Amino acid sequence: MTTEAGPTLASQVPSGLWASAVEAAEGIRRAQTVTVATHIDADGIAAAGIASAALTRAGRLASVRFFKKLDDAAIKDLRKSGSDLVWFTDLGSGSISKIEGMRAVISDHHVPDTAASPGPRNGQMLISDFATVLHVNPQLHGVSGANELSGAGSTFLVALALDPANIELAPLAILGAVGDLQDQKTRKLEGVNRMILMAACRLGLVESSEDLRYFGRETRAIHKMLEYSSDPFLPGITNNEEGALAFLLERGLELKDGETWRVWSSLTSDEKDDIIDGLRTLLERSRRKPGTIERLVGEVYTFPREPTGMPVRDAKEFATLLNACGRHGRADVGLRLCTGDRGDALNEGLVLLRDHRSALSQALTFAKDVGVTRMVNIQHFDAGDEIEDTIVGTVAGMLLNSNGSDRSAPMVAFADSTEYSEVPTKKVSARGTQELVSMGMDLSVAMRTAAERFGGVGGGHNIAAGATIPVEKKEEFLRVLDETVGSQLLRGARQRV
Repeated sequence: MTTEAGPTLASQVPSGLWASAVEAAEGIRRAQTVTVATHIDADGIAAAGIASAALTRAGRLASVRFFKKLDDAAIKDLRKSGSDLVWFTDLGSGSISKIEGMRAVISDHHVPDTAASPGPRNGQMLISDFATVLHVNPQLHGVSGANELSGAGSTFLVALALDPANIELAPLAILGAVGDLQDQKTRKLEGVNRMILMAACRLGLVESSEDLRYFGRETRAIHKMLEYSSDPFLPGITNNEEGALAFLLERGLELKDGETWRVWSSLTSDEKDDIIDGLRTLLERSRRKPGTIERLVGEVYTFPREPTGMPVRDAKEFATLLNACGRHGRADVGLRLCTGDRGDALNEGLVLLRDHRSALSQALTFAKDVGVTRMVNIQHFDAGDEIEDTIVGTVAGMLLNSNGSDRSAPMVAFADSTEYSEVPTKKVSARGTQELVSMGMDLSVAMRTAAERFGGVGGGHNIAAGATIPVEKKEEFLRVLDETVGSQLLRGARQRV
């Protein structure tokens, strides 16, 4: 691995952001024992993989702990860890005032907690606000944490500052960004994510290409990939196996290689182009908007050192595999995958992935049966205890993007929380669209504002956010959330005039 790649990348990162990563790395060097505290989703697991590998290279004793959320109980528990330092990855920024006094590094990308430091930078905190906490977050340096750098990406910058040889961990930063859907807005990675991507591509660690963006390029039979397509929805093909097969056969495509179903990644460029042209024509004849048709194709990311036909080779499939591990209580399996285990961990992960797909399918059917209630500015459904609180946000996004859905308002999903608390709580997950964000919607602010009004906690990103609230405050929470989103959209409309 070339030694110049790390410093070259470092010189491209915004100076303030890189300086915060360097300071965080110095804090880590002063510690002999480190506890890594991370989130259970793909971005969090990838971030933990980066931190764990970097600490091992630095000769530090490290343990990794996974959390659904960073509440008071989790922070209290971490204070008792006995480690010299706690490294929060893909979480912590929204709770920084509660972490005060703990020797900690935060490498995150969520909207920072501003409650304890309303001073400079329009309420955003400086690294010096809390002497014991070293904070690395793109949002503090004019870089989007929703589209330009993920939690894994922030963690990667700290790892790179620790040792330039950690440039080899760049694929995990790309994995985290894709898992966090940071390539959705423009169908490619941008900002600091792109800087990391270009460095990884130059080293042969990642390959980037223009291609069909549907899930399953490495593992699904082509007709199955099209049958399960959803964004964009393909009339007569999505949810229609016979329609998908007929479409491909009409184009003269050989569907099998011997007795084996062919997958998308095995097609020639000409075969791919012919199918994509046919799909574009189908959408045009169905009078889909140009923006919808554009979502067919964009950048896809491949890890060339991984075996063909396996989910760990494609970034989107690998990220889904990590989510399957984390959302079903086995984030440790995902961590082992990130650190290179392609034996037992991969086998366990594939079983979890199968179960994850089944759970999502059943949950989506249940959500559709329950029905969605539309308010003025939001829409919502309550899954009760029928959908796990770890996947209800994913279901909300799937429902919002399903055929015939109302995309003019964010989808808000409730599920009974499975975590212990002195009073019963509800998990709330909200998902929006890029169009709503461009109109002024910020779900991170809206969810936090509404939750804190009733003694809950909330936060996240402008397009996707979560909260936990007392059960009895649900209706009041919905009213405040509806009003808050409405105010955001009205303010956005006024600014556009």
